[in-house]
Amino acid sequence: MLERHESALASLRAGLVDLEASPSFLMLTDDDLGSVTKHKIGAAARQAADLWPLLQGVEAALAEIRQYQTTNGSSGRHQAELTRLLSDRWVPVELASGLGPSLDPAPSGQLVPAVMSVGEALDGFRRRYDAIRGWVSEVNALFLEILPRIDAARTTLNRLEAEVTALGVPEPLIGRARALADDLEQRLVGDPLAVSTDDGPHLDGEIAAAAAQVASLRTGHDRLEADLGSTEELLASLRLLRARAQAAANEARAKVAGPEGLVQVPSSAVLDGAGGLAGRLDEIVARSTNTTWDQRRGLLDSWLATARRLEAQLARAEVANRQPLVRRDELRGRLRAYQAKISAVGKAEDLELTALADQARTELFTASTELGRAAATIAELARRLRS
Repeated sequence: MLERHESALASLRAGLVDLEASPSFLMLTDDDLGSVTKHKIGAAARQAADLWPLLQGVEAALAEIRQYQTTNGSSGRHQAELTRLLSDRWVPVELASGLGPSLDPAPSGQLVPAVMSVGEALDGFRRRYDAIRGWVSEVNALFLEILPRIDAARTTLNRLEAEVTALGVPEPLIGRARALADDLEQRLVGDPLAVSTDDGPHLDGEIAAAAAQVASLRTGHDRLEADLGSTEELLASLRLLRARAQAAANEARAKVAGPEGLVQVPSSAVLDGAGGLAGRLDEIVARSTNTTWDQRRGLLDSWLATARRLEAQLARAEVANRQPLVRRDELRGRLRAYQAKISAVGKAEDLELTALADQARTELFTASTELGRAAATIAELARRLRS
């Protein structure tokens, strides 16, 4: 039993020395802990003050017992005395917390003298050690998880700040991410259990957002002249697209009776009239000497967004305005197919069928086509062929 206690004492002493070498242990037993951490581990931190007194009490007791055994041996009545010394309560210690499983603190922070057995002292040490060790491990994990992220974030932010300085524009996302990194570091050092494992990914996300914004600024700066150079080509494309959409509407009105679904095409003034896209572009180009690049970029991006919306609108208009003619061409294709079938089944002499085919041809190939009537005639032709 004496050897087992001596072995346990050596092991527990090594564990305590290792624990005290941890910065997290020193932090958690500091009186200046932040409120969240103090609330969570206050009792365990107070109980940590008992670790050395318990260990030293056991150490002194075991040394005394070993000396007795060396001097007197371990046979007969000496063995009984050794057993008593190893089992009875006679080891004096002064504790800052209670003796029971709850480890309630002593009143007013005073040390309370107690007499314990060697086994009770070792058990009390283990319970106190395990309590504080768990919190130390948690704080160590937080440091390993969060601190490298903070260091990496600051390195990235320094580069991003240099980039926006070179571009000559402010970027608020950088300041927000730096403030978050600073706050996270302060909490990690002063109130570590106020930090959660979610704070690391949150910081990563803020850094990524700032980096993406700066990358967008750099791309916008580098592409400004190229984007300006492509605007005339876009204007030319819009003029052609507007003309095609208008031409499709005019043709549909000329060749189809009462065409449905036609879309009103904007006038050419939207492009080349007063306040049109061409005039607005000239103003952007003219401002190149008295505005910063990012102001020109903002104006150009707004112009491009308007131009792209108009492009999509005109493309939809052309499709809609061509639809009556597409429908007419579909009916013409069906008519040709039925005419071929009339010949293939030997019905070319059937006057009713040929009359229906001629009626449909006249409707479809003579302006203006009445699509409803033409469709009804072809449907009747198909019904007659099936019967």
